[in-house]
Amino acid sequence: MNFWLVFLQTLPTISVPDRVDKKFDLGKDYQFYSKQHLISQSLPNQATHPTIAQLGSNGLLFFPSLIVGLLVLFLISVWAYTRVYVITPNNEAFVRTGGVIWKTKTVILNGGCIVLPGFHELTRVPLREISIDVERTGKLAVRTQDYLRANMRVTFYVCINPNKDDVLTSAARLSKQGKISENDIKDALEKRADDAIRAAAKKKSLAEIDSDKLGFADEVLNLIQQDLKKVGLTLNNIAISEIEEGDTYDENNFFDAQGVRLRTETIQKSIQQKKEVELTTRVAIEQRELQAEKQSLEIAKQKEDDQNNPTKRN
Repeated sequence: MNFWLVFLQTLPTISVPDRVDKKFDLGKDYQFYSKQHLISQSLPNQATHPTIAQLGSNGLLFFPSLIVGLLVLFLISVWAYTRVYVITPNNEAFVRTGGVIWKTKTVILNGGCIVLPGFHELTRVPLREISIDVERTGKLAVRTQDYLRANMRVTFYVCINPNKDDVLTSAARLSKQGKISENDIKDALEKRADDAIRAAAKKKSLAEIDSDKLGFADEVLNLIQQDLKKVGLTLNNIAISEIEEGDTYDENNFFDAQGVRLRTETIQKSIQQKKEVELTTRVAIEQRELQAEKQSLEIAKQKEDDQNNPTKRN
């Protein structure tokens, strides 16, 4: 130990710039710090940590910086949460599929959900009522029980009920690219509506359909309701807004030929009945006119007799 102490004392001193511009004596400073170490060891209860005063200005800026950092972190968290949290509108429901750990289907009504890109898929299901017009005119005209062609326009009022089963079914059967549009609902309705309209028309004549539109609408409703349930749709009402006889008959078609024959017979019968009514009416009118003329002549003759026979007049 003495050897190393003597060796260190023999080393040349190196000037180091400091606050008092003194030369640094390694041997003496080594002895000084050794004494300080012994003193600190003899006083174990004395605190060795720096005080607030020793921290200086850096210590005073630590707490404001921490608060600002936490506030920025909170704002970033809120912004990120709003990016992935989706709220359902009043007239829509959500179906969320997928998941981080368990893959499930979740129906969200009147609320919201977290949608993580790459983990979840969201399907928007409209709950508002939609009116769809189905027209059957021209070559698509409906054939009635009496083989006549009927041009008609039927308006269907449909919706998706806000319950879990209907929302899940419609999302699975009707959705395209994460949503259900009016065209998707129309495509699902139109084919089923066509079958129901034609089936109901075969049970009634053209005159019966025209005179009882409500009964015809109820018949269509009963035929189509269960079929629409299979795709999650509910039919609220049907309105027959227009119906008239079509004129696109094919005489080479058996059913159209029957309709043309019946149509011709009906028209001719109506024309004959019209002529008979006109003739009967004309004869009745002439008879009344003749009767009135006879009565007028009798009255004139009676007046003339009264004038020629004064005694009778007295």
